[in-house]
Amino acid sequence: MIRLLIPLAGVAVFFVLSWATVRIFQPRDPKRFFLAYALLLLLASALVYVSRWPLDTAEDALGLIGGLLAQLLVCLTMWNAFYSLLWGFSGSMMYDLFNDASLRDREALIKSYAGDGVVDRILARRLPNLVRGGWIETHDQTLTLRPKGRLLALGTMASFKLFSLGMGGGVK
Repeated sequence: MIRLLIPLAGVAVFFVLSWATVRIFQPRDPKRFFLAYALLLLLASALVYVSRWPLDTAEDALGLIGGLLAQLLVCLTMWNAFYSLLWGFSGSMMYDLFNDASLRDREALIKSYAGDGVVDRILARRLPNLVRGGWIETHDQTLTLRPKGRLLALGTMASFKLFSLGMGGGVK
């Protein structure tokens, strides 16, 4: 059981480093930092593990492999959640719908995303998926967040505030 503390510490450090990187340094491509952090922390965890429990038995080796795999999985899950929630178009759209009642009209929402070229085509692909997934529902021209859509909007808003990314997420 105590052997799980090493990957848990690695995951905690990964989160803190990722959070600090995005919040303080605001790189344009943070995934390179995330990858470097994950790999360096895997190496550090392996070194700490081996110094504490030399690989004398198969159990020791399996413990190391299991701990490193668990750490890697959680770090990648955090990384994926970070991109999905904070830079994801659907999360940003839920945030917009939650905070701006004027955008709950479908045409107003489409106009808010209109730009040069094909930007508004994103909505044409996303809205049916969000309806099928049970995130929103449509009545005539009005869009309404369903309970899990509200939950996502609140989680997205909390994440925006935690990481100071501002409206729509992403690093500007």
